[in-house]
Amino acid sequence: MLISKQNSVIEQPAMTPAGTAMLHKRQRMTPQLAHSFGKHGQADLHMHSTYSDGSGTIKEILEHVQHNTNLDVIAITDHDVIEGSLRARDLWQQGSYRFDFIVGEEISTKEGHLLALFIEKRIAPGMSMERSIELIHEQGGLAVIAHPLHRLFRHSCKRAVMDRIHASKEVWFDGIETWNASFCGIYANQVAMQTNREIYGLAELGNSDAHAINSIGSGHTWFEGKSAQDIRSAIARRMTAPGGKLWDVQDYVDWLRYRMSGRQAQQAEATVVPLPEKAAQVSSLQQVR
Repeated sequence: MLISKQNSVIEQPAMTPAGTAMLHKRQRMTPQLAHSFGKHGQADLHMHSTYSDGSGTIKEILEHVQHNTNLDVIAITDHDVIEGSLRARDLWQQGSYRFDFIVGEEISTKEGHLLALFIEKRIAPGMSMERSIELIHEQGGLAVIAHPLHRLFRHSCKRAVMDRIHASKEVWFDGIETWNASFCGIYANQVAMQTNREIYGLAELGNSDAHAINSIGSGHTWFEGKSAQDIRSAIARRMTAPGGKLWDVQDYVDWLRYRMSGRQAQQAEATVVPLPEKAAQVSSLQQVR
């Protein structure tokens, strides 16, 4: 495919997803480019709350997104638990928020982290990548590989696993996170973008992987539309594009300060969880640690 852009010609291989066909192999979407190609929606579908290792409570996250971001869709994807995301949806439904909400989870598979979006039931950690994907799809959800191809991060999906899934006729990834705003994305974002555009051709997402409130939206996905169903459709059509920046130094400081504080915010929020749910939550959090 040949595409003219600012008097230059970009040659893209056939596997390049339509949503990033106007970009160079290692280029993320800018606001100017997004708007010129009709991508006015912004989503952040990877963030953490006090239900796993994030510092923000559910209420704090919803209020921050409402008043301090331009996001149109979010998902809370805590590590190996779904209770926080379900509770967030309940609060979101009771409120009058201007953005859409998607229930999600970040699953710790045997071979890397995997985002499960549009699910209703928790998927247990510790299974193979294939089985985890199957369980997501059984719920009608989407399986998005999180922060892949980082050589040093042990929870990053490696090239051999991605090749195996790509070759499979039984399971598939619905998308790939090619812009992760955390330390997981340093250098690996560019590798993921180029590899996907040359080989896999998956829908590309940008996410914050926020563990502190102020990180939310630092990475985001551009798409046509404004709703949760719009971004689901865009992912299915491979029309999404990654954008954003990396975490600021203060984002790291805020999260580390919280981690060193003894998880007081997490303990405070746990007191409002009904007892049966609280027991399940504590068990799940022990697995994360």
